[in-house]
Amino acid sequence: MKISFLKIGIGVFIVIAAGFALTLFPSRASDKTIKGVQLRSAVWSGTICIAGDTLFLPWTTLTIEPGTKILFEKQPDISGTDWTEFADAYIKDHNDPTGRVGYGKSHFDLVARIRAIGEKEQPIIFTSAQDRPEYADWDQLVLFGGSRLEFTEVSYAHNGVNINGKNAIIRNSKIHDSLWSCIDIFSTGNLIENNEIYHCWHQAAGGKTPGPNIIRNNNIHDAQLGINCENGANPTIENNKLAAAPLNPDCPKGAGNIIEERLRDVQGGTYGGQLIYPAIQ
Repeated sequence: MKISFLKIGIGVFIVIAAGFALTLFPSRASDKTIKGVQLRSAVWSGTICIAGDTLFLPWTTLTIEPGTKILFEKQPDISGTDWTEFADAYIKDHNDPTGRVGYGKSHFDLVARIRAIGEKEQPIIFTSAQDRPEYADWDQLVLFGGSRLEFTEVSYAHNGVNINGKNAIIRNSKIHDSLWSCIDIFSTGNLIENNEIYHCWHQAAGGKTPGPNIIRNNNIHDAQLGINCENGANPTIENNKLAAAPLNPDCPKGAGNIIEERLRDVQGGTYGGQLIYPAIQ
């Protein structure tokens, strides 16, 4: 029996050591197509094509080098499927096809602890692979704790950037043209700073949970809501410019915010050529 426990202990140690080694020595990919579960940390450069849902394990890190483009493919829509668990009355009332199970099976997301630190002249791009991109060509970025996006651009997603882990930073970036939210915050300790956020047809930035988060010095414009707060979310909201993107009265008022009321500059959020969420004028 002692020998058996010893063997088990050695086996567990080998598995843990192997996992630690995979984290320390990431794979490298440039100008490749990627999909599925990724078992080790990685460094991406060049042009990366996402051809299916892509998940990095929470203890690994995806590092993306300046100037990299991540292009998301899609498959034809699957019609006639049920609503997802996230389809609330607002989504159902607008008969939004992206709220159905079939959408998620044919449009892809990237889930990881992401360190995407670009440069002003070499931003990192997350966008559609289509020649003529449209809203919701791909699903979303889901960020684990400790993620950082800086000098990045995220566009033509379904639900933009979804922060699920603590202490993420999104700074000096552009997040735009998202059918649902541009940024959703489901955790605490996050910083959203010095970004341009626009054309978001649920909300530009949505707080989903109470606790400390900071949204400051952003240029938010032409969105259904500029900043929304649900479930008792109480972020610090300060020194933002919100033009044609109102602040939900349920949010803390904050300090130094500039509110500009005007007509939105596009008709609203479309999908498959159909207007799903008309801009509230």
